[in-house]
Amino acid sequence: MSEKLHVCVDSNEASQRRDIVNILRLSGVHINVQKLPVCDYVISDRVGVERKNSSDFLGSMKDGRLFTQAKDMKECYEFPVLILEGQLSKAFHRSSMKPAAVYGALSSLALDYGFSIIPTEDPESSALLIQRLAYREQVKEQRQIQLRNVDRSLPLNKQQIFLLAGFPQIGIILAEDLLERFDTPQRVIEELTNAQIRISSTGKTKKLLGPLTDVKGIGPTIVEYAKLLLNSSYLEACLDEEK
Repeated sequence: MSEKLHVCVDSNEASQRRDIVNILRLSGVHINVQKLPVCDYVISDRVGVERKNSSDFLGSMKDGRLFTQAKDMKECYEFPVLILEGQLSKAFHRSSMKPAAVYGALSSLALDYGFSIIPTEDPESSALLIQRLAYREQVKEQRQIQLRNVDRSLPLNKQQIFLLAGFPQIGIILAEDLLERFDTPQRVIEELTNAQIRISSTGKTKKLLGPLTDVKGIGPTIVEYAKLLLNSSYLEACLDEEK
């Protein structure tokens, strides 16, 4: 695989599961180990992964960590993923947990918190899955890793990048390019708000007009998402969410 993949790994997970980290490195994935506020692996700006073996999963149910972690992950990542490693049936024999309670928790993760729950047999399978998730996000979807917890001690320019990188489909690199072109976040937001999009007579193609065309990677879709975000009513969106 010629494309360079990147995965950010929580420092605790990296120390406990060196086998997974080593497999990823041997497959050519660049690993960045650091303390993550939520989840074990960050794949892109919208995908965070929590890995639990079957015993860990049952333990997190018992001590109440499971749904606290689920809530935090859902707040940070659009597509939270739970890797459930090993066989639950074997863990049941070593635990007093009832299968109905366990499957009820899994149902809640899927339906209440929007988790994708993917079973794997062993660490090797987990590593392969993480690598394929990274390939799908970073190569197929052109998404970048983005940690959404800003450090207020960051330099001002880094905070400006963080602000703009939060816009849909922009990310860190495009945020830097936009700031290099327009200098301030306010100017960037003004350009996104005022940008014009020409639609062909057939309605099938769209073309971006104006100064934003100077920035490679900015097209009609990104601008339309930004306009939707900037111009939509917060109160109306809250009401829609409650329906």
